[in-house]
Amino acid sequence: MKARALLGYIASLTLWGSVLLLATVIAPISAVAEETSAIRKVVLLDLLERGGVSAIAAEVTTITWVDSYALANWFWGQSEGETVLINENEQWRVIVTSRGTLAPSTLVQYGIPRDMARTLVSRARGAPAEQPPVANLFAEQLPQLQQQTDVPIFLPSELPPFKQQIYVNSYAGRNAYSIALRLQQNCDGIPACTLGSFSAKPVDSAYSPVDWLTQEILLAKGIQGYFTPSRCNSFCLPSTLEWVWKGMTYRIELKGIGRNVTEEEAVMSAIANSAIEAGAR
Repeated sequence: MKARALLGYIASLTLWGSVLLLATVIAPISAVAEETSAIRKVVLLDLLERGGVSAIAAEVTTITWVDSYALANWFWGQSEGETVLINENEQWRVIVTSRGTLAPSTLVQYGIPRDMARTLVSRARGAPAEQPPVANLFAEQLPQLQQQTDVPIFLPSELPPFKQQIYVNSYAGRNAYSIALRLQQNCDGIPACTLGSFSAKPVDSAYSPVDWLTQEILLAKGIQGYFTPSRCNSFCLPSTLEWVWKGMTYRIELKGIGRNVTEEEAVMSAIANSAIEAGAR
């Protein structure tokens, strides 16, 4: 009898623990759902008040939420756009709404800190919440680039070891960036002392390779890449790998990374995949 009572007591404790655990799991999920619903309502009301787009009901497709900020993607009739909101005193308020995509520099103009603006936009473009650190070679340059350009930055977490010391120089504009890898500190783009580069620039139309040696390869996340092996004439041209993502052409150039074309392709693909899998920085 005592054993049966003890078993019943243990079962009740187990059941009570399960109820507590279930409540703990459900509460955060419910809170997120409530906040998402509140954001959606504020965005739709803002669009309705602006009017002049379409008689068709607007739709909020995705919401990216970082701390007290949110970025909502929407479409209305033939128009697509984004709205950024802030949570103040438990209420969501629209900061800016725009057709098309919003750039970090635009959000900065509305008082959003630059780091938060880049994080919010990057997450909205698919960057993971937890990113692996960038390769040591780029650790000093990355924060500078993030302050200077609106372009999503793709850099690898890992690089093959280099036998010589590498000097890194970077340039960034609002719609482009370039990181040069050099074997001498004052190389100034001379081919003999240039190891390679990582760059991005806008593309006006679908990519079309101009080199007859270029071949298509499949990169991480199903992205189409274009690999061109190195070759030497009066001077040596680097291996190159390019891909197009959200209106930008990303390009990697490197010399001396393989003993043959197969090795070059494998190393270049690994570097590009590392950058793509890490997500826009």
